[in-house]
Amino acid sequence: MKYLLLIIILFISDWCSFFQKSDKEEPLAKVGKQFIYPYEIKGLIKPGLSKEDSAVMVAGLVEKWVRKQLIVQKAELNLTEEEKDVNKELEEYRTSLIIYKYEQKLIKEKLDTIVNYKEIEQYYNKNTSNFILNYDIVKAQFIKLHLKAPSLEKVREWMRSDSEDNIKLLEGYCYQYAVKYDYFNEEWISFDNIKMLLPVKISDNEQYLRNTRFVELKDTSYIFMLNIKDFKLKGTVSPLKFVDGDIKSIILLKRKQKLITDLEDRIYFDALNRNNFTIFKN
Repeated sequence: MKYLLLIIILFISDWCSFFQKSDKEEPLAKVGKQFIYPYEIKGLIKPGLSKEDSAVMVAGLVEKWVRKQLIVQKAELNLTEEEKDVNKELEEYRTSLIIYKYEQKLIKEKLDTIVNYKEIEQYYNKNTSNFILNYDIVKAQFIKLHLKAPSLEKVREWMRSDSEDNIKLLEGYCYQYAVKYDYFNEEWISFDNIKMLLPVKISDNEQYLRNTRFVELKDTSYIFMLNIKDFKLKGTVSPLKFVDGDIKSIILLKRKQKLITDLEDRIYFDALNRNNFTIFKN
């Protein structure tokens, strides 16, 4: 690699003219009958690099090309003619790629991406058995403070309150004094994520959640306050708000599938009516 880099650095006298394609352009490397020329890697070089850094990048690209060509040559020698015949695979890949690109163009032009919340609710209500929780989730508030943080009684009062004014007071206080403050009152979060913030080990989630609303814990340096507003246990039906994003994705996927199926049917029956294909019976 160092030797190759040195050759390239010595070879390049004018970096700009080096990358100008011409009939007299000198190759950078040769493997068997295959050559690689400067113009072939021009677009891969990051703009703004120094001549030295560009040379290092060129050296890496050239070495990568050499390695690839050597593997191809080895494969050519060790595979049978039948094994090397990839025309069928290439045609299948080309066909699949063309169909995919056409479908993506159709989806981009025709797909209705607006999903109203009523649709999400209807899907949820019809498929609640598909939305069973795999872990416990909570709505909660968490605060981590230094032991000597001021106004702790006020903090406890604000933590237990649902008043918007008190929540704003708490947020202002935490902005100034809290080591960490998380407010998950409007969204569901895995209880395991909350447990990681506490200085104690909780072995029985269900028992803890059923018997705990507000808890205050301490270690040698900090006070931890946790207020659990609501919880849902593993094995129960997930709240709609926890899965509404997933349901929206499902609805859009179904729309895409229907759009593509309708396209295939329309093309097929149009061709059938026009006698544009023939199916031969054995």
